Amino acid sequence: MKKINLIIMLSIIFALESCTNTKDKFINPDSVSPDIYQVLFENDAVKVMKVTFQPNQSDKTHDHHPMTFHALKGGKIEVTLPDGKTNERNIPTGATGFNSDLMRHQVKNIGDNTIEILLVENKYSMNSEVNGSDLILPEEVSPDVYKILLDNDKVKVTEATFEPDQSDKMHEHGVMTFYTVSGGKAQNTLADGTVREMEISDNFTGHGEKILKHQMKNIGEKTIKVILVEHKTLEPVKG
Repeated sequence: MKKINLIIMLSIIFALESCTNTKDKFINPDSVSPDIYQVLFENDAVKVMKVTFQPNQSDKTHDHHPMTFHALKGGKIEVTLPDGKTNERNIPTGATGFNSDLMRHQVKNIGDNTIEILLVENKYSMNSEVNGSDLILPEEVSPDVYKILLDNDKVKVTEATFEPDQSDKMHEHGVMTFYTVSGGKAQNTLADGTVREMEISDNFTGHGEKILKHQMKNIGEKTIKVILVEHKTLEPVKG
């Protein structure tokens, strides 16, 4: 119950003010505060940003599309709304949430440590729901590797942790955005038997629009950790 209440509280923090006035020009956070917002990946569907606040650092007033957020390094923030109201909150490391509204706000780090947050924005309205019940879910076949951080009717956020020489079982993903917290050397086996080895760097980010069936193995000497955001309402590309 405490975990559910925490997620709800954090979602409210990031969603207290919606941009309901269509005459307002959308203010991109990476445009007005490029020293804080680093765009890791962007296409027509999603925008992935790594947000870094040094102690006492503040961004400028900006907007967000509906988004998923995950605190890589938590801390204490002050959120200022367009009407001048402020809210102070402690965000624990690992806190994960989803906000379905457009929002406008300003954020300041009022703590003593650096804060890092992963944001995955959905750039257009999500209307049609995709049924993923027929997929081979990674958290079901490899629960020792995949930990669900958030699961609602819009997104599923999973943390995948591969220890050296650890492998998952063959599984499937729908439309998915991924962010590599800590990389390493991995082996990717596709459903047709194709095997490819790859060096995955820290912060490596991408987005898959097709249903993917594969198996992964850590063939390096370092622990690999990846955050996966599966978009339940984005239609997979066929073929």
